[in-house]
Amino acid sequence: MRKFLLILLFAVSLIVLMTVFTACGSNPEQPQGSNPPPETGNTPAPANNDDNREPQGTGDNSTGNDPGNDELIPTPPPLPDVFFFSLGNHVIDMNENISFVIEKLGDPLGIMVLPSCAFDGDDRIYRYPGAELYTYPIGEEDFIHTVSFYDDTIRTAEGGIRLGSRLQAILDAYGDNYEFDAGMYKFIRSNTSLEFLVSDDMVIGITYRYKIDDMAWN
Repeated sequence: MRKFLLILLFAVSLIVLMTVFTACGSNPEQPQGSNPPPETGNTPAPANNDDNREPQGTGDNSTGNDPGNDELIPTPPPLPDVFFFSLGNHVIDMNENISFVIEKLGDPLGIMVLPSCAFDGDDRIYRYPGAELYTYPIGEEDFIHTVSFYDDTIRTAEGGIRLGSRLQAILDAYGDNYEFDAGMYKFIRSNTSLEFLVSDDMVIGITYRYKIDDMAWN
C-alpha cells in the first residue's frame, strides 16, 4: 500500500509539472488554436497595417491606432476666392447686410448718414473700433461695400497686415499679383479688392472694397 501511494504521488507530481511546462510554452494572451482577443487601445496594431492607417508623408503618430486618423490630420484651407474682413472673432463678408453685422458686433460707436449719389436712399458709415464700414441701400436694407481701417489696432484677416506695417510684409502675405497706382497696391479676388496705400515703405491706408455689379472700382 505504501508503495502504491508513492507511485500515485509521483504520477500526480508528473502531471502538474507537465501542465506547468505546457503553459509556459504558450502565449497566455492568445492561446494556440483560438481566436485572438478583441483589439483594445493598448494593443499595438500589426506592423503590416501601418500604411493603411497613416497617410503617406505625414509621419504623425499622435492619433495612435484611431481608425479615423485620416480625417483628423489637418490640411491647409484653400485660398478664398474673395476677400473678407474680420473684427474680433467675427468674419464680415463684403456686401453683407449691415443688420447681420450689427447682430454680430453690437451697436456701432457712431453712424454717419449721407445722401447716396448712386442709389435711391442714403449711404451710411458705421464706425466700429479700428474700422469704418460703408454701406449702400437696396430698398430698406443697407449692404457693406467698403471697409476702411483708421488705426493700427486691427489687422487684415488673411495676412495680418495693419497700419504701420512694411511693404515687404504685404508682398510676403499676398504675393506680387497686384495693380499699382500712385502708392496704392490693389489685390483683386473676384468682385472684391484689398488695397494698401504705402508711403516711405510704410502702410498708411488699408481698404476692403466690393465691386457693385458693373460699377467701376473706386
